[in-house]
Amino acid sequence: MKTLLILVRGDARTFYDLQQKSILSQLPCRCVLLVDRDNRAQFESLPGAEILETVRWKDDEQLKQQVLQLHQQYQFDGVTTLDESNVELAAELRQLLGLAGMQPEQASWFRNKVRMKQQLMAAGIRVPQFVSCSETQTVRRLLQHYGRLVIKPVDGLGSKQVVFITREDELALWEQQHMSELEEFEAEEFIEGDLYHVNALVIDGIAQLTAAAAYLPGMSNIEFSSGAPFVSVIVENEELKQRLIAHSNEVNQALQLQQGVTHLECFVTPKGEIVFVEVGLRPGGGGIVWMIESQFGINYNFAALALAAEQPELIPTPSSKPQHLAGLIGIRSHLSGFVVSSAAPQDFAKSNIQLRQIDVSAGKFSAAAAHCTDFQGLFIFDSVDGDDFDQNWREIYHTFNQKLQLNCI
Repeated sequence: MKTLLILVRGDARTFYDLQQKSILSQLPCRCVLLVDRDNRAQFESLPGAEILETVRWKDDEQLKQQVLQLHQQYQFDGVTTLDESNVELAAELRQLLGLAGMQPEQASWFRNKVRMKQQLMAAGIRVPQFVSCSETQTVRRLLQHYGRLVIKPVDGLGSKQVVFITREDELALWEQQHMSELEEFEAEEFIEGDLYHVNALVIDGIAQLTAAAAYLPGMSNIEFSSGAPFVSVIVENEELKQRLIAHSNEVNQALQLQQGVTHLECFVTPKGEIVFVEVGLRPGGGGIVWMIESQFGINYNFAALALAAEQPELIPTPSSKPQHLAGLIGIRSHLSGFVVSSAAPQDFAKSNIQLRQIDVSAGKFSAAAAHCTDFQGLFIFDSVDGDDFDQNWREIYHTFNQKLQLNCI
């Protein structure tokens, strides 16, 4: 039996499929999970998590020594993670232990947004014009040329610390606030268009399934601070879908991906041009994995683990249901306060709703969203077509907000 080391952060619900079965229990592997003290408790009851080891993520050297000792004890066959922030660490541990899989240099292409885009530009892929924020005069020329810039961390995630700049005084203030860390940020041209995400399952260098989906305008990852909901749906338009799939294939080939799951984001401009934004070597968050599972019958989190264990035969053949359009809504708030009353799962009884997660309840504190997937509630649901989808998400959103009462602070 193989032994898999999994670097784990966040919510244990990530390790359940749409039928609420543990994906670890479906792996014929011994699974050793590295967790921190704060989230250990929620993984103790996760079926298939045979061994939990507590680590301190910020103590890099101690963690590596701990993993070397664990390797002597368990003899790991693979190291993996479903978490964006641990992609490079997983690669470093593979190199340290002499294990197969993506190594640090290639992993940096999936985390460092400058190296990522440089690699894609060399392959002729359209990316926004960009520059390190440490090159302050070049940043100013970029702002003068385009009139609007996006500033983001070089290795950021979850849309944190992303800002939009339209005036030189805004840029000067931002630089003053970040003077000691300018090299940790990049500035790029603002792209006008609709945002899409494209999710590929790659085996032996070939995408076996690529799920393309749209974020509804004004309801994508970046709008969390306004409290707008996070709404997404599988792309219906066949011509656009094939163009998005081709774009994903080009990106993954340029990044020399042989095995893995990717979550790519791109803009489609009013003229129909596809412009790359970024790509992660991990399944999409915020319920995207379950939306894809509802549409195609494959849980990408399970697929990523199966590939890390070198057992791709465990991944089912994709299938798509006729007259079935999968979508999701994650409900966010820009307000903080104690919950007076909230919706319950039975308030969403329609049979087309595949998953109901409600993370607010009376008497508990609900904080304003500080991350793109800081949800008060998440729903995965099926629709017949785009019009039906639009009606469904609006109905869910109305019901949830009608039931929710906050004592704001």
